[in-house]
Amino acid sequence: MSGLQKSIFFLGLPDLKKLRCVSLSLQESEEPRSSQIKTCRQLVLLYSDILASPALDSFTDITVVMAIQFFQKGILQAFAQRHNLQLGSPQCVFPGILQCCVSYSLICRLTPSWNKAGLHLVTGKDFLTERGRQNAVSLELSTSEGQLCLSVEANTVRLPPIALEDFALAPLVLKRFCSDPNSVINPSSSGGNIWCHVLPSMKKGQIISISRQLPKDGPFKTYRDLQNHWNHLPLQILPRVDLQGALCCFLSDTQKQLQSVCGLPATLTRKPCYSTVSLSTASTLQ
Repeated sequence: MSGLQKSIFFLGLPDLKKLRCVSLSLQESEEPRSSQIKTCRQLVLLYSDILASPALDSFTDITVVMAIQFFQKGILQAFAQRHNLQLGSPQCVFPGILQCCVSYSLICRLTPSWNKAGLHLVTGKDFLTERGRQNAVSLELSTSEGQLCLSVEANTVRLPPIALEDFALAPLVLKRFCSDPNSVINPSSSGGNIWCHVLPSMKKGQIISISRQLPKDGPFKTYRDLQNHWNHLPLQILPRVDLQGALCCFLSDTQKQLQSVCGLPATLTRKPCYSTVSLSTASTLQ
């Protein structure tokens, strides 16, 4: 992986007194975490004047931030009623909550131009099948004195898709698997545990078995269910080694999504609105 020096940008945030925070809670769900992500993503993509994020301490709650005027319109209340969600009472918004909701909403709205893979956002909706180097950015957010600070670093990354040949399986095992649609491979039988990184978080996971069939005790009954689940995750093509071009493209896409915050005007700039400490080079002091 290679990258450019980090670039810093600032986004003026609206007066927190003009915003309200509301919690939405799932009533009943067999797969609460999946339903939480799906509902939150749907909410973010449906209404541009709201920000939302799955609650950090719950698999059933969604945190929503909006302007007071938007809440008074009853749009969120109608959404909650349609989806059988419990609507909490409006609360004051704190900077940390706003930062969390801005981050999650921005990543959702940048998809599929920029796809979350661990700490990076990778370009292109076909990034899963690309074996070569791909453009990506890492994004860090923080809030201070009414501004959101965005630290952006352009990189190139490689995410080669896994193949059966990577498991060092015996030729006879591979032949049987390719000829029998019901065949199941136990990768650990070749000696030792085999690990992989799971999208979109890139957390480490152990490969238990390889099969063409979905597990009967799993949450997905058909491949269509699996595909719909993937499509609802917050996960088009740039020059492979043009990091400056990747950075410019990402900033252009980000500016389109951050023209307003909760319906209130916002501007992305390189200049902070608060006092900062600058360093002088040795040559200027001589």
